[in-house]
Order: sequence, then structure tokens, then C-alpha cells
Amino acid sequence: MPSPKAMTFPTALQSKPATRILIVRLSAHGDLIHTLPLLSALKKQNPNLHVGWLVESSAAPLLENHPLLEHIHVSHRTQWLCLAKNPLNWPQIFREILALLAELRQANYEISLDVQGLLKSAIWPFLAGIPKRYGFHKTREFGDWFYTHKLTYHDLGQPNIPVVERFLDFARALNGSVEAPEFVVPPVSEAARQHIDSLFAETDANLPLIVIAPFTRWESKHWLSEHWIQVLDELSRWPVQVAILGAPGDTLDTAHLLKQLPDQNTAKRIHNLVGKTTWPDLYALFEQTRLLIGLDSAPLHIANAVGIPDIIGIYGPTASGRTGPIGRQHTTLTTALHCQPCHKAKCPLNTQECMRQITPVAVLAMARQHLNLSLPAETGTS
Repeated sequence: MPSPKAMTFPTALQSKPATRILIVRLSAHGDLIHTLPLLSALKKQNPNLHVGWLVESSAAPLLENHPLLEHIHVSHRTQWLCLAKNPLNWPQIFREILALLAELRQANYEISLDVQGLLKSAIWPFLAGIPKRYGFHKTREFGDWFYTHKLTYHDLGQPNIPVVERFLDFARALNGSVEAPEFVVPPVSEAARQHIDSLFAETDANLPLIVIAPFTRWESKHWLSEHWIQVLDELSRWPVQVAILGAPGDTLDTAHLLKQLPDQNTAKRIHNLVGKTTWPDLYALFEQTRLLIGLDSAPLHIANAVGIPDIIGIYGPTASGRTGPIGRQHTTLTTALHCQPCHKAKCPLNTQECMRQITPVAVLAMARQHLNLSLPAETGTS
């Protein structure tokens, strides 16, 4: 298949603006959140625009009932790959893929914007016959072979360019005019609010809530357990509420952290929310959160999108200038090693030194500053 040349788009690309656009951002959860400002920008450019979003099933709950989306198309890729191990399931998989393609064709999209830039994302608009297919030049896995219009190449690994800005280039390509990034999230359901309220039913609602998000899929992003233990132990003595957040698969690691706390009486003050919240629940949780302390992971990015007052991000192998929270009030803590940022899921040097050098003292001092707390000497950050 011939590959179109990369294009630099003028301010006004089309004499007749498109009315139906498909955003393709299948995963991951944090990257989906980074794409929300693109959706907002497209709607600001044309409030009457019909926008659909193709997403994988695991991330689809983050988009449920989004006020700016007319349609959510769900790919069950992970389930299909699992089912494909048994050839008897192949006819079912084939039928479901054809049904999704038919759904995309029936929506009559004029333009697709492949924000993901992988083969698994680029192939769908091509197979659905969307006439104008946009994506970045030089994508991985030869995904750009399937684009009809290529935006000038951007290295998404550049450490000082926010990935949100790179995704907004799609809106700039279509209309040229883009305002500052704006996150619009789905409305919080009453059921989610009630669920979160039930998790904090026996606490003092007047105390500020600090949410700790210590888990991530990347081994290289992990902060040392002893660091988290020190932070949790100290925070549990402050006049605040502390909650620890994670997925069901983080249950054992959470139990280990809480068991290692020096004072088990203070450990009982920590709300263990691990495995007890859904993705939509986080929208409700972060409505009540004063400060989040976490890694470069989906909870941090969701908190940023919701607009909580303060975030402290702990960054090692990834660049805080690229995926750090947007907002002057937020803080990212990182180091300046020669190997940073490596953007590797596993430390190439097998040391994780970039995460080791970020100390609990630094995190606690920053938390105290964000909360503007005046603490007695015996509960200081030493």
C-alpha cells in the first residue's frame, strides 16, 4: 500500500467543515484522559459536530455518558485475543468484528483521528472505509500506512512537550485555532456519589482528604515500598483523612504496606479503597479530594481532569514535562539522572535509581506545603 507524504496543514484545511468525526483512542486509561482536551477543542470549533469515540472495553467506562460524545464504539480486543486461543471461538470473534465495522460504517464518519498511532488503532478506520484518516507521520508498527492525511511527525517521547498538546494538533490541523487544554469529564452519577459516601461514612468530613495512588503497571515506575510506608505512617498522624487507591490486583501489595506500618492503631485510620472502586467512582471520589499523591498512572490523570486542588506526582522513567499534571498548583518530583527519561516499563539498568532518589521526606514536605498545615514537632517530616 503506498504511503502518503507527511503534510503540514494550513489554518483552514477544508472549505466545507466535516460534520462527523471519529476519535480513535483505544487505551490506555491515562492516555484516554490525555485525549479529552482534543474532544473539547473539536466541539468548541464546531458545537454541532457529531463526534464518536472508538475505545477498548476496559477503558470505555471512563467515557460513559460523556456530554460531548454522540457515540461510543467499543472494541473487545482483549477478550477476542483470549477467545482466539480456541479455534472454536473464531466464528464468534469474526462476527463481532464485522458487527463493529458495520456499526462504524453506519455512523458515516467523514474523518477519523487516530490519536493512538498503532496498527491496532489505524486499521479500524481503514476497514470501516472512513474517507479521510488522520494520524501522525512515522507511527510505530507502520500504522501510518493506513492514513490518508499525515500530521507532521512529533516525537511523543519528547520530555518537555505535554502529550495533551500533541493530541491537540489534530484540532489544529482541522481548524488551526485551539485554546488552552480543557478537560471535560462525564457527569458523576448519584450511585457513584452514594458509594463513595458509604466508604467514608464513619469519618469527619471536615478533614481534608488525601488520596494515595501507589500502584502502576510499569515495574520501573514503582516507588519503593519502604518509602510509601513512611509516607502513610506520617500522614496517618496528621489532621487529615487518608485513603489508598488501587485495583483488585493490588490487594496483596496493599495488605503488605498496611501491615508494615509501625503503629497498627494509626493504620486503622487509613481508608483502604483498593478493589472497591470502579473507574466512574473515581470521578466522584476526586470531587471530595484535597490532595492526591501518586505515580504517573491513570488515577493521577483522572484527578487532574476532575480538577482537584493539588496533585503531587512522583516521576522516574517517564517525563513529568510530557505526562505531568496540568496546572501551576500541582507539583512533580523527579530526579535528573543521565538515563532519564527512558520510557521503559522495566529499568534498563535494573536499579530503579530514578525512583529511589525521590525521598519520603521530600514528598511529605511538599504535601505539608500544599495543605498549608502547621504541625507539631513530633509529627514533622523528619
